[in-house]
Amino acid sequence: MSQPRQYADNAAKQRAYRARQADARRREQGAKGLPLAPPLPTLPSRARWQALLARATCSLETCRDEMQAYYDARSERWQDGERAAALLEQIESLEQALEALPPDEPAPQRHRRRR
Repeated sequence: MSQPRQYADNAAKQRAYRARQADARRREQGAKGLPLAPPLPTLPSRARWQALLARATCSLETCRDEMQAYYDARSERWQDGERAAALLEQIESLEQALEALPPDEPAPQRHRRRR
């Protein structure tokens, strides 16, 4: 005995697949706390870009702070060694990366069209 058809035709099957894929992307973006991308790829997505930059800045600051705390918690003997020098170089590179990021900008005001 054969199973009943779930979709009427291949077009319906393809529509359901695309809907599942779009839903998965929305859930993934929601889990990351990111605003949705614009429906048209030609529209700027400043809010999304700003959210991504804010997350990157937060991650870099967290990494730098944890590395600095690790360095500070070690003995003076360890701080004079090669591993400490390598860690300080990494901390400095994180500082440079943070300085290279654009400063936080307020979200642009959306202009409403008057009718």
